[in-house]
Amino acid sequence: MSLMNMVTKVAIGFAIAKGVGAVQKSGGIGNMMEQLKSKAGSAGQNLGGGAGAGALGGIGGLLGGLAAARGGTDAAPQSLEDLLSRDAPKEEPPAEESAGLMIRAMVQAARCDGEIDTNERETLMATIGEDATPADMQFVREAMNAPVDAAGLAKDTPQGMETQVYSMSVMAIEPDHPAEAQYLHELATALGINEATVNEIHDSFGVQRLYS
Repeated sequence: MSLMNMVTKVAIGFAIAKGVGAVQKSGGIGNMMEQLKSKAGSAGQNLGGGAGAGALGGIGGLLGGLAAARGGTDAAPQSLEDLLSRDAPKEEPPAEESAGLMIRAMVQAARCDGEIDTNERETLMATIGEDATPADMQFVREAMNAPVDAAGLAKDTPQGMETQVYSMSVMAIEPDHPAEAQYLHELATALGINEATVNEIHDSFGVQRLYS
């Protein structure tokens, strides 16, 4: 398994751990995986593949599908993809590098109000464990044990990938806790994302806006 495929599984793992009902409504994890892979593939990237061009298109497609799963409006998935398409690095990084950054963004956001609890950790690891390589599992474990550092994550984000990293962070949590709101504010500020864009991303996922 590649890290690109792991992005999908980690995202669904957090959806299950957080009790997102769309997982069940989609017919379970298997059907949801196939739907999200199809969504990403139509954007130009097979999430099961290796490095290569088009990874950011795949991430945009995946995020659009996740926005629908999180309960955004009917127009939210396309709106989010349109928003993400406004940004693009001058030279797209390797797919595995982009995937690793997205996994770090999800895990760090999920830990910003404290450690991932035992139930969430077990659910996440069980979801991603099937067909995962030892190296992929180790990458996720290290991400779960690394310090929560919004500025550090922003520093490691290539120019043009800011909205992707922020969107993936929002996807992994329910930003209704003061610590989560503070973390997202710090991350958005460090990434240079304005308040209007932040609120637009939150609307896409059907979650509470960060700014009034």
